[in-house]
Amino acid sequence: MADDKDEYSDEYQFADLDVISPDSSDEEARPSEAAGGETKKFDGGGRKDIRRNALIVVGIVIVIMLIYEFWGMFFSGKTTDAETTTVPPITTATPQPTPIQPPVTATVQPVTPPTPPVQAGPDNTQITQKLSALEISQQNLRSEVNALNDQLSGINSNVNELTTKIADLNQMLTTLAAKVDQQSNQIAILTTRTAPKPVPRVVHRGPPRPVFYIQAVIPGRAWLIATNGSTLTVREGSQIAGYGVVKLIDARQGRVITSSGQVIRFSQQDS
Repeated sequence: MADDKDEYSDEYQFADLDVISPDSSDEEARPSEAAGGETKKFDGGGRKDIRRNALIVVGIVIVIMLIYEFWGMFFSGKTTDAETTTVPPITTATPQPTPIQPPVTATVQPVTPPTPPVQAGPDNTQITQKLSALEISQQNLRSEVNALNDQLSGINSNVNELTTKIADLNQMLTTLAAKVDQQSNQIAILTTRTAPKPVPRVVHRGPPRPVFYIQAVIPGRAWLIATNGSTLTVREGSQIAGYGVVKLIDARQGRVITSSGQVIRFSQQDS
């Protein structure tokens, strides 16, 4: 019975190997029989390892593609002749599970991960030249910014000096205005003190002017009498106080004309 079982198992093993690899030789069948004890272990954990390795490879390829895309976008605007590289599609080999029969043992070949394609990057000399040009431009910009800062600091210092000078001038002007006001007040006080005082007008009233009347008259001469009783003999050219000079003696009409325009006549009592 034991011999029959061994023969039965050998027949199944050889039949399975013929199905998996029909082109394999007898030499490949022998190590497969020797590894029959290890296939059972590989069936449980080997598939998980293969999937994990395949996922790792796919993740690495995706990261490399992203890095390449970012690198190309960064240098696409600056480089004139950029090398365009096409990334071949990556196909991950998934192992085909073989139907497992209870008495049959089969060997599974490990899947080798595909090697990522080598991506062509820009020339290092061009990158260094561009970096040096950028550094030079940055240095020039920094020097210009420093020069502008120096100019601004100088302008600020000048503005501060002008502000202080203007403040000093304003203070001087206020001081001078106060002094001018003070001097104006002093001048007004002095002018009021030194102004000539108005002299009161004294009216000197002399004795009342006497009124003369003709007492007697002849051609060329007349005798006059005043209201106070004094008498006066006049002729043409005589001076009469309050009347002026005698201009004309008219004996016919009984009048004496003086230079002041007054006329001396007879009194009403004598008429």
